Amino acid sequence: MVAGLMQQPASARYKFSHRRAIAVLAVGVLAAHLWVTHEVSMRMQELAPPELTIKRMEATYVTEVKLSAPPVTAAALPRPAEQTAGAAPARKKRSPKPVKAASAPDESASQAKVMAPLDAASQVADASSAAVPPLPAWKESAPKGPQPDPAYAANAASAPAGPTFVWPKATKVNYKLEGYFRGPFEGTASVEWVREGSRYQVRLDSSLPFANISMISEGVIEPNGLSPKRYESLFKMALKAPKAAAVSFDDQEVVLGNGDRVPRPPDVQDPVSTLIHLAYQFISQPQLLKPGNTVVLPLAYTKKIEPLAFDVLQEEVLHTDLGDIPALHVKPRRLIQDKNDLVGETWFAPSLQYLPIRILTHMGEITLDMKMIGAPQQTPGDDAPLPPSKGGPATKADPPY
Repeated sequence: MVAGLMQQPASARYKFSHRRAIAVLAVGVLAAHLWVTHEVSMRMQELAPPELTIKRMEATYVTEVKLSAPPVTAAALPRPAEQTAGAAPARKKRSPKPVKAASAPDESASQAKVMAPLDAASQVADASSAAVPPLPAWKESAPKGPQPDPAYAANAASAPAGPTFVWPKATKVNYKLEGYFRGPFEGTASVEWVREGSRYQVRLDSSLPFANISMISEGVIEPNGLSPKRYESLFKMALKAPKAAAVSFDDQEVVLGNGDRVPRPPDVQDPVSTLIHLAYQFISQPQLLKPGNTVVLPLAYTKKIEPLAFDVLQEEVLHTDLGDIPALHVKPRRLIQDKNDLVGETWFAPSLQYLPIRILTHMGEITLDMKMIGAPQQTPGDDAPLPPSKGGPATKADPPY
């Protein structure tokens, strides 16, 4: 073949060599193009904005939540002594035992029970952050909350019992958001609860003129409330790179957003599950939602687990689209101040299934005030009857837990 090629005219040999050079060059250009495309694709994936990884549960709403008597849970019914703990005779019998308590002398037994896990939670916080002061110093320096209102206790004791509480399949509360960040602004927000069997999701979404904030908690429902499995948050602010964070909850440990593993304290919650978990505590133990009481929960953030004290303040009447609604003001009190912690003051409405109808949050220089608009939307649980105009009698498929 080489001999035959050499016998060809010089012009033919030149054309062959030229074509071969073009072919080699084309292959080289193609290889370089594929390499550049691969590198650019990998780099784009690395630079792609973070997104929430929890697959969202979808819900279809069939009715609106109406004003009614506060619901009660089946778990609280077998314990009539605890349900009537707010009455004067029951408190007189229990008063000799907690004489040495530092708080109000008529503190209820349920409050002492809720305060008990604080020691373990404080130890966890000490292990994850050296800045947490020991519990005795915090208790001694903590400001005293308001004294219980005897009139409120009397009214609560005489109020008619509400319907038995059943975990709804879905509930959504919409809010008008008013805030301040270098000037006043307005936006919208929503808190959504969705349940599939014993699995739940709680999602808080906020849309602001300069940012979008999403937080979601996923886990399982247990007899004493919510047990989170994963929490994620996503902050998208104008002219800044999005920030995502996640916390995973194992049976024995909590994996924080920075990768640290810390022991899982009992009843630990995240910034979003706390809204529903607290509401359920007030449903199952209504005596806790009394001015002057304090409920303590350990909360998992991106970098630490911290015990928070939720002080129950006085009842306030909020003006809403459904009319004037009495709500109990619950304010968190933390050990460590952190501008990025998103746990705000909450107003729970007993006549609306203890749903949060107002949430006031301070996040660094940003203030967010969420006030309920319209009526909450809901799909009742399978064991709860639907309104006659919406779908007839109930079926029994999923248990409450």
